[in-house]
Parts: sequence; structure tokens; C-alpha cells
Amino acid sequence: MDEQRGTQKQIAKRYKDRVDYRNAGSPWRRTRFWSSFIAILGGSAAIYFGRDRTPSEFFNTGPLSRHHSRLEKGCVSCHQPESFSEDGPPGPPRFFQVTVDRFRNGAPSFARIDQACQVCHKQHGFHEPNVVENHSCSACHKEHQGPGPMPPSTTLDCAACHNDRAIMQASTALGKQLPPTQFRLNPKVVSTTGARPVVLQLPRPADGYTQTFASFRDGHPAFQLQRENVREADLLRFNHQRHLAGPGIPPTRAGAKLDCNYCHQPEPSGRYMQRVSFEASCQECHSLQLDVKNPDFQLPHGDAQLVRTFLRTLPAQYAEFARRKRGMTNESGINEFAVQQVRQLLAQFSSAEELERAVFFTKSPYRAAAQSDPAARAKYSGCAYCHEVKQAAGVSYPTAEIAKPVIIDRWMPHAHFNHAKHATVSSCRDCHASAEASQLTSDVLMPTKESCATCHGPGGKAEKASDCVTCHTYHAPDFRAIPPVTASTISVKQMLLGTTQQLR
Repeated sequence: MDEQRGTQKQIAKRYKDRVDYRNAGSPWRRTRFWSSFIAILGGSAAIYFGRDRTPSEFFNTGPLSRHHSRLEKGCVSCHQPESFSEDGPPGPPRFFQVTVDRFRNGAPSFARIDQACQVCHKQHGFHEPNVVENHSCSACHKEHQGPGPMPPSTTLDCAACHNDRAIMQASTALGKQLPPTQFRLNPKVVSTTGARPVVLQLPRPADGYTQTFASFRDGHPAFQLQRENVREADLLRFNHQRHLAGPGIPPTRAGAKLDCNYCHQPEPSGRYMQRVSFEASCQECHSLQLDVKNPDFQLPHGDAQLVRTFLRTLPAQYAEFARRKRGMTNESGINEFAVQQVRQLLAQFSSAEELERAVFFTKSPYRAAAQSDPAARAKYSGCAYCHEVKQAAGVSYPTAEIAKPVIIDRWMPHAHFNHAKHATVSSCRDCHASAEASQLTSDVLMPTKESCATCHGPGGKAEKASDCVTCHTYHAPDFRAIPPVTASTISVKQMLLGTTQQLR
């Protein structure tokens, strides 16, 4: 038998002595009980009777942020009173109602504060519909932290869900039960020029965006563009490699070597890039020079019907050219000049129909050997040199149908990016590394996640700017944006063309 435990009788006696000791009253115990009771009662009384005379700092945890400073004296704007408090004036009954409610139900829900936030922030919705449980506004947007700007949300706020496998699995399951129209696939996109940008919108993945990861540097998935090997669907032909590093590319008229910045110019705000256009970027070299002997006599651009009309009225076009460019005023001289130029131009072709066919369907109709000198500006190369041109069905005469280019302005609409903040990057190719070797229009030349992590990662010069809010927002986009693409089997080409039509 264990001597330390003793006999059964001794064990039973020790147990009884302990129970008696706990049940027995003592001055020390009574003092502790009454001290606690008086402290609670006194504190409640002090709050009740002194609330009107106590400085606001006693109840206020700190000053409001700069944007909410006008509400400094109006706590009720955010902290709505209890629903039952509206039944009568302030007084003991209401105070005891609140006290009883706290004991029974605990602290009130943050729903009242959320509703107060949305009185002013009406355009802010909560997260996507497959979120299992929305956080309160004040969980991420923390007030009373000081008079400066409100502290931004941190990666820890996002990781509370996105680094929790159980929550992400529940979001995946919920998302599969919801119709695709519930998801805002086209967020509200900022435009600093007033024109609505063309936005790339990829179909939502089967599991949604629910991969578990802790931060951008630790487990963030590859961008969807690279993850799904998205290809550019624009039918306009362009070879980056040839323009950036190929032989035979003459310098610009300013004498500089052709580089990325020649075509890709920032908007006035510097945040986004302007859309590349023929007039601003291409025309200096590809001038649509129709007549070698008259370099300024050029075809119009952008409308096949207008080009066809131009070719069918060549005498009138040459006459107008003589007036505007040559300064001729004598009508007989103008007519003689026009006839002579038309004869010289048509001498290269068997008929006017053959000239029109060459303009629309031949990739290089006017490139004689002498004109290919790199020191000279590029001459007109035919619509088919850059565009996809097809013969209109059911028409014998050469009638061209030219595929309209689809220029994407926003490739990653769910993410924020500001080119102006990246002005210190030494070269565009540091981020768009694949541009120099790209020969096909279908190549998507956006930066990869790995290239971003070079700076926004451990040891990078922008390591501190790697929180989720650097690129993303929590709030779901506005429903007023472009209608979403709902078909999961739609091709990228169909999606791009459909998006373009919606934006016109």
C-alpha cells in the first residue's frame, strides 16, 4: 500500500477536511468578496453619475483620423445608441437596461458601426459573395489611432482568412454553389483621361481565388496571366524583337534609337500608360506613303471605306495635294499635275483594280530594292503588312474587310499599379523582361510574380511595400462596372472582342 496515500479511511478524512475548509467562512474571504462587489458597484455608479462631467478622453481611446475629424464631437454618428434606448429619455431605467443587456448578451454586434460606415461610404460593398463570414469595417479600418491618416490594413488582416485552410476550403465550397453572376468579374477601373479603358477579364477559376498563403513573399500564387498561359488575341501584327533589337530599324527623327518609351507614353497623371495609336507611335516610320515621288501624298488610316474612296478619286486627291502641299493656284496647272501623277502611279499596275488590290491585300506592294535602305524612312507596306485583311464574301471586286485591333488598356484590373511610383526602375525591360525576345503579337508581356518579388520581397528595395493592400482592395468591386463574362468556356479572343463591343 502507498504510505503517502494512507488507508482508505485516512484519504476520506483528508478529502472531508478540505471540503469543510472551502465551505467554512473566514474574514479574509469575506473581505475579498465585499471589496470586489463594492469596486464593481462603485465603478458603475461613477460611470453613470459622472458621464456628463467626465472629460471625453476618459471614454475615448484616442483622436479620430484626419478624414473623420469632423465627427470628433459627434460620437453618435458611428456609435449608434441601443435600440431600446429610443423608447425614453436618459435615466436609471435605460442605464440598467444596458447593463442587463451586457450581462445577458455580451458586447453589442459591430453591425451598428458597419451600418453607420455605409451611411457615408455607400459605394463600398463587402467582400466577394463566397466569403464565409465578413469582418466588420472596424476590424481592418482601425480608428482612434491618432490625428493623421487612418492606418492601412495589414497583411495579417488578410491572412486571417487567406492563410487559414479551413476558411478557404469553406469559401471554395460556397462559391461553387453560387451562380457566376454573383461574382464581380469586372471591377471599377480608374481612368485619368475620361475615356473608358478596354479591360481584360479572364473567366473565374473553378475554385475561385482561394489558394492559401501567408503573404506575397510567402506562397502567393503566380499571376493568372502566367498561371493559365494567357495569349494575346489581337490580330494586329507586331514584332517587339525586331523593333527593339532588329537590324535595319532607322533612328527616330530626333536621332534617338527606338526604345520602349517611344511608343509607350504615360498618361498625364503618370499612373497608367496611354493607348498606343498609329498616329502617335507608328506613322513616323510607317507613313502610308503611296507615291515615292510625292512623299507627303499619303493614304488615310483607320477606315477601309475611306481608303477605297481615296483610291477611286485619285485625280481629285492629287489636285488637293497640289493646292495644300505644293502651293499651286493655277487650276489648269493643278489639273495637269494631277493627271500626270495618276498616270505615273498606275503605270506600276495593270489596272486601277490591281492598284486597290495591292493596297489592301499585298503585304509589301511598293518596296523596291532602293527603298529598303535603312537610312530612309519606311515606305507604305500595304494594309495586310500589319492587319488581317479578308476579301468580303460574295463580292468580285476587291472589297476588303480589315479586322479592327483590340488594344488592352488594363491587363490586371483586380490589382493596383502606378507607373509613376516605379519611375526609379532603370529600364522597362527590368519588369517586362520578355519583350526584347518577343516576335508574336500573341505574347503577353506583363511582369510575372517573380519579377515583382525581386523588389517587393526579402532584401528588395521595396520590401516594405509588400502588404496585400499594396496591390489589392478587400471590398468587392462596384456592380456598375462592365457586365461580367459568365461563360467558363469562352475563348480569350471571344472574350476580348466582346469586351471591346461592350465598352463602345
